[in-house]
Amino acid sequence: MAPMASFDPFPVLSTPRLRLRALDLGDAERVFRLRSDPEVMRYIGRAPDGSLAASEQHLAGILASIREGTSIGWGITLKESGELIGTGGFVRWNKPHCWAEIGYALLPAFWGQGIMTEALRAMLPFGFASMDLHRVEAQLDPENRASARVLERLGFVREGQHRQNWCHEGQFTDTAVYGLLRGELKPAAA
Repeated sequence: MAPMASFDPFPVLSTPRLRLRALDLGDAERVFRLRSDPEVMRYIGRAPDGSLAASEQHLAGILASIREGTSIGWGITLKESGELIGTGGFVRWNKPHCWAEIGYALLPAFWGQGIMTEALRAMLPFGFASMDLHRVEAQLDPENRASARVLERLGFVREGQHRQNWCHEGQFTDTAVYGLLRGELKPAAA
């Protein structure tokens, strides 16, 4: 199966508690709340957004790459209220080699509730089936143990560590590399 060339119509994903939907420029204030939070950005290796305009620019980039069919990102919303509480998706989609990197962020008020694990359980099968991915990779700060636990719960394997390959605010940091192959996604615990 050849990888899909576009995400039109946009694939809305659903879980027991969440609805993963298309982002739009109307989400800029919520995305700013997420990307301006120092706790959220702590392990991302980028400064928090300093203005709503920076978040609007980030959103515009996501929307352009979706239109171009080079990546896909969802807004993670609560089913009951529709509140946007995070984002996630596939970036750096290498179509010829059937892999992509997964990235995600969640407002701190929702940490520790299994929300990101639930959201990724919807995104990963989409990537394997609809994007024809063979491999999904995650790169994270080795100090981000909460994110590592989410990945390990899903079946990702820590494959190695790039030494001092990222520079943020004059500090070089390492990057832990996790991988998940098609067929390795762990089932949800009963």
